[in-house]
Amino acid sequence: MVLTDGLPATLVRHPAPAPVATVAEGAGAGVGATAGAVRGLPRVIPQLTGIRAVAALWVAMFHLRPYLLETFPSSWVLTPLFNVGHLGVDLFFVLSGFILTLTHLDRMVDGWGPRKVGGFLWLRLSRVWPVTVAMLIVYGLYRLIQTWITADGAYAASLDVRRFLMHVLLLQAWGTEHHDWNPIDWSISAEWMAYLAFGVVALGLARAAGVLRTRALVLLAVASLVPMVLVGLSMEDGSDLTWQGDQVASGIVPLRVLSEFFAGAFVALVVQRLARAGRRVPLLLSPGVILVAIVGTIYFLQRFDPVWRPRFGQEWNVNGHSLWGSTESVVVIPLFALLIGSLALSRGPVSRTLSTRLLVWGGKVSFAFYLVHWLFLDIMLFVIDQTAFADAPMSTWRQVLIAGVLVCSVAAGWALYRFVEEPMRKGMRRMLPPSIKV
Repeated sequence: MVLTDGLPATLVRHPAPAPVATVAEGAGAGVGATAGAVRGLPRVIPQLTGIRAVAALWVAMFHLRPYLLETFPSSWVLTPLFNVGHLGVDLFFVLSGFILTLTHLDRMVDGWGPRKVGGFLWLRLSRVWPVTVAMLIVYGLYRLIQTWITADGAYAASLDVRRFLMHVLLLQAWGTEHHDWNPIDWSISAEWMAYLAFGVVALGLARAAGVLRTRALVLLAVASLVPMVLVGLSMEDGSDLTWQGDQVASGIVPLRVLSEFFAGAFVALVVQRLARAGRRVPLLLSPGVILVAIVGTIYFLQRFDPVWRPRFGQEWNVNGHSLWGSTESVVVIPLFALLIGSLALSRGPVSRTLSTRLLVWGGKVSFAFYLVHWLFLDIMLFVIDQTAFADAPMSTWRQVLIAGVLVCSVAAGWALYRFVEEPMRKGMRRMLPPSIKV
């Protein structure tokens, strides 16, 4: 049995291997919302933690959408939005560059050198590595259990040792090999690439902030995103900004993460300057207006796709609704950068909503939730394949299964955050010498 995107081919319910995206991690993997001591900005920006919960849930809905539409036909209203849920990863990448620039840039450039860069990378590793490795171990055990239940050696054969080591080293997504093991941790590997690049160019970013005008910084943020937008427009609908057919597009992961991460970094420099000057967000650039523009653009492009190029040249419809997301939706990524900057400066209704206790809590556990949710989707499909549920897509039991995916993902995400992510982060942080202040 051939394995596709981390799922046995017999369990995939659409005409091609299951699209995988996921982040921020994802994605924005574990990035907090502490702004540091930036004059004019609060030390903690809770709305930027809350938006992580929204982004992680968006990715999860993207992966669940065919089963939601089968079991809950009325959910078709949200299908255009769910079809491009892979953009939640792009939102994480932009947010990651924004937050890390606010949090670390000033301290990194003070005595910048190998020790400072190493200390920064160690802090980032303490955030993303323990949970990533924990989930790899869980996946290994899960595949062995599947082998024992089905006597199908393909499950065990998917546990490639060489690829396991690539995942452990966070290098698994730097090439064009298929997503495997935990197939959504590719975005953590991409983030690690961005962290390495940030450590190297931090001094250049600081100098740009010191000598360039605000307009120049805005132009640099826009220029950072132009290559990704242009490449994205050239891809097939349903490519998730990652795939060419059944293969990862060559060079797409570095382009995607680095362009978006550094766009977020330049936006952070602009926001710092505006905050110090006491500038307010004009109504036309408020988070509410930008959100309406993002959602409206996504729905419009899904309804009136200017160039219809379905992935694999095949339609993918459930209950009469297409599940291929319009690749032209890549044009909203610049709006993500604008949204994050606006949220950081705004205290309006959208910021207050994202700052509620529930969404801030969701933002804190979003990284762990992101890394674990595909496992429960896989378990759901395995249960369906081994039982009679496949013949009753609108049954109560199928509804319970789908609800269980979300409930278990949230519960497991909280447990990973509480008992793995936070204790390991604090423990690894204590291992840094006091002389390294990053």
